[in-house]
Amino acid sequence: MRIDIAGWSTSGLRCPDVTIDLIGPGSTVPKVTLLQMPNGTGKTTTLEMLIATLSGVATLWDEKTVRSYRRKGDERELGTFVVSLLVDGRQLSIELVLDFEMGVARYRTTNPGSGGVVQSWQPLPAVRRFLAKEFLGLFIFNGEFAARLLDERQTAADDAIDALCQLYLLNEIGEFVEQEWSRRTKQAGPKSDNALTRLRTQLDNMTARRATIAKARVKAEAQVREIAAEIAELAAKIEERLGTGRSTREQFNEAKIEMTRTVGALSIAAGNAMQALRQPLAIHPSFATSLIALKDNLDNLRLPENTSAQFFNELLEEDECICGREMTPGAKHEIGIRSLRYLDASESGVINAIKQDIGDFTAASETESPEERLSQAMAVLGTARRDQKSARQTVNALKQKLIDEGDEELFAWQQQLDKQTKLHGDCTQLLQKIDADDEKDDSAEPWSLKLIDKKIKEFGGKISEITETVTLRKQTDVIKAVMARTTELARSKIKAELIDLCNARLGKVLANDPLTIGRIDRSIRLEGQGTGSTAQVLAAGYVFLMSALRRGNNDFPLVVDSPANPMDMGRRRRIGSLIPELCSQFVAFTINTELPGFVPALADSTDEIRYLTMFRRTTGTARLLAGLPATGVSQNDYSVVVEGKDYFMSFDVTDEEDD
Repeated sequence: MRIDIAGWSTSGLRCPDVTIDLIGPGSTVPKVTLLQMPNGTGKTTTLEMLIATLSGVATLWDEKTVRSYRRKGDERELGTFVVSLLVDGRQLSIELVLDFEMGVARYRTTNPGSGGVVQSWQPLPAVRRFLAKEFLGLFIFNGEFAARLLDERQTAADDAIDALCQLYLLNEIGEFVEQEWSRRTKQAGPKSDNALTRLRTQLDNMTARRATIAKARVKAEAQVREIAAEIAELAAKIEERLGTGRSTREQFNEAKIEMTRTVGALSIAAGNAMQALRQPLAIHPSFATSLIALKDNLDNLRLPENTSAQFFNELLEEDECICGREMTPGAKHEIGIRSLRYLDASESGVINAIKQDIGDFTAASETESPEERLSQAMAVLGTARRDQKSARQTVNALKQKLIDEGDEELFAWQQQLDKQTKLHGDCTQLLQKIDADDEKDDSAEPWSLKLIDKKIKEFGGKISEITETVTLRKQTDVIKAVMARTTELARSKIKAELIDLCNARLGKVLANDPLTIGRIDRSIRLEGQGTGSTAQVLAAGYVFLMSALRRGNNDFPLVVDSPANPMDMGRRRRIGSLIPELCSQFVAFTINTELPGFVPALADSTDEIRYLTMFRRTTGTARLLAGLPATGVSQNDYSVVVEGKDYFMSFDVTDEEDD
């Protein structure tokens, strides 16, 4: 499927009333459309309205959010935003109407071939899956999104792969077979007794519980990553303040050295204490007494018959005994009889080993006993713990000193650090609870996903037995397992291919400042470095996103606010030359300062490029009206749109001019 944006129009909203028609002179959508809009002209609002209109999420907005899009001083009761798409060449229009008086949002939809207007958000099912807010965010975004792909606190890279390569379809297959099995069990007829009804209710409740817990896990995991980063940032700020404060600098540097020493000493002492604890004899003398009593009560030394009988048989054939005496017939007879006293079952070998170990471990040492070693290790551990606590108290005292001297910023940082540290602990504890494999099965609302999965399987198995759908249940489980494994393998393979593709392109884009992607684990992880410069990160994010977009079997437009602003000239040229070959439609909201380098590179790479310039009609921009070209101008009381490369390249307004 190919989706293009044909245009949009807006009325009564924060952004100026305007109609943007992206259909070119040839009645087709050009590969590249550059829309120059000075800062303050409504780029952010336009992006938000594009996503809200296409995704249908505005009906969930509260009154405050709806009214936040009303233009200040505008008395109109309604605000509208209409987006026209081309879905495989057929038009789909969605209109979002914001009622500022009532504080509500509503939609109207015109589908390809439907022949009429539907008074709600109702795109065809085949299109709807691509209009989810999360999916739209992959191709309608501001320049910061590309950078988020490399943010370790985000999962944007994994999300992009799943969405663009449609891996969710495999999950949908698993959900479908599960629903089909459930439907078949409901056709059990007279067997649908109370027990079956109760089992179904339990299965439904546990399945819903799993979805809730899984969602909570994703949220907690994201919070742990984000909070950990914030904690590290706050700790670094506080350390820097302590290290530069006039009254604390020297003391803090000494305290920092002491903190490092005590942390290391504590780690070593804890390791030694744990090593000593591994011997039960060290914990209490009664362990040694009991072990010695056990050894004394074991049988006398015996040899395992299956391995030792042959020794005696061969000895009887020798001329001399192992003691050197002559092996006479009488001696042979006596050895043959007595050997039976020393042979026993194979277990005797184990018993001998136990007796040997007890003897070795309980033997008196010439230096110190296990109990004494443990006692010394615990004493060292206690000292190390007190030293570390003392060093931390010194640092805390220095913080308090600066706070008492009036450092309000440090006070605020410390308060936030304490708050986030507690929240980090709570989230970590929740994750441990969810990932636990030893939760007792004594609650109707368990937290462990493993226990929940076990209960779901149990309920499903019982239902299968009652409804005689055991075979279907097994087939369902096989299909779900295959889908899950396929998703895992596909994601792994796609990641590997994307990494190779991206690194090949990054080699061209960042030829003078090389950077390579090492792995994709929720976010993009760079090889051998934590992060890159702003321009490097942005370039890597674009290359990844464009490669992922290109890899899917569908074509989507790429709508970007400020696509090249943070880049230097060289990278603008390289990114600009790549864009036309990586997506079917590229729409960029730009300002005049990011045009050099980027626009010429785009123009050199494709002939399908349109130049649109838009600005508000205000008293500040009235001077621009006199310089408008004779053709290609569309204007109303709120805005002016000019088509043409010459006007576009000569337009010299960076920020909106109100007066």
